[in-house]
Amino acid sequence: MFGLTRFMIPIRAVAFAIVLCVLSGGASAAEDIQKAAEGMLNRARQLSDIRSPNAPGFRMKLTFSFVGHDLETLQGSYTEVWVSNSQWRRETAVGDVQRIEIGGPSKRWLVDSGKDFFEEAARVPTMIEVFPTTTAKFEFESFANPDSATRCAVTRARGTLHTKWAFCFDKNSQLLVENITPQWVGQQIGDYSCNYSQFQKFGDYSFPHNIVCFQDGHRKLSAKVEELSPVQSPDAALFMPPAGAVETGTCSEDLVMPRGITTPHPAIPLGIQDQRISVVLSMVVDIKGNPQDLKIARSGGKQFDDAVMATVRGWRFWPATCGGKPMASAINIELQFLGHR
Repeated sequence: MFGLTRFMIPIRAVAFAIVLCVLSGGASAAEDIQKAAEGMLNRARQLSDIRSPNAPGFRMKLTFSFVGHDLETLQGSYTEVWVSNSQWRRETAVGDVQRIEIGGPSKRWLVDSGKDFFEEAARVPTMIEVFPTTTAKFEFESFANPDSATRCAVTRARGTLHTKWAFCFDKNSQLLVENITPQWVGQQIGDYSCNYSQFQKFGDYSFPHNIVCFQDGHRKLSAKVEELSPVQSPDAALFMPPAGAVETGTCSEDLVMPRGITTPHPAIPLGIQDQRISVVLSMVVDIKGNPQDLKIARSGGKQFDDAVMATVRGWRFWPATCGGKPMASAINIELQFLGHR
């Protein structure tokens, strides 16, 4: 749970006590906070959002590293060609494992190489987008000042888990320098924070060239932009769906994610000693509610992976809907086991 006890400041990680600056005055104060926070986020978009509707097309290349499941450090590369929100291509590679994503006006396509894709590497496209989607709605509750140069807008707790988001801005430049989102870590909600620094000009925008992400204070993912250049007339073949790609829909409003109908838990493999094991699985739920394109995103070991795959193939869902119409949607799920003797 986002507890406002730690923020990761660009270049350094600093733990500190935060004093919440909550305005008083009832409804009027709440409106002031909401208006101010939305204004800060909108201003930062104007300064840095290279994917805004009026921004020029670009080609981006970056390198990244992340901590694997066995605590090893792995290296990868990411390439994006962006013309507009309805025409883009992304390639993420770690060794011989590759993921290609293509966006069109109303559909998306995704294809992985034959091996399971890395969970942390799958975060790179979201990390490099910097801002939440323009359709995302946040109810802001307070401000925090982690240091003299930074001000953070903090959302009201959501749901029964009381999850919060935070967006931190440099007071002088008004640039977004950190965002913090809630994320499941085992059986608890933790903070996943990304810091943005080394901003460089790209046309009328300033875009960060150094990004570092932390999970509850532990470094998980780092990226460095190696190239960011204009692109005007890219090869149309780049945006053709690759062979074997899985198709999903896009939705700008009234999105309802898939909901389980029949989702029995996999049986615990025989002979497993007392231990907690989790397996993260990615899939596409098609318009009929059937799971497709199942892949292990984070392994719990062959026995557990096999149990999860065999069981989840039989799951059934209410499919995602966009404006009330069924839509294929990609999701990740985490299944946890408590072994026994």
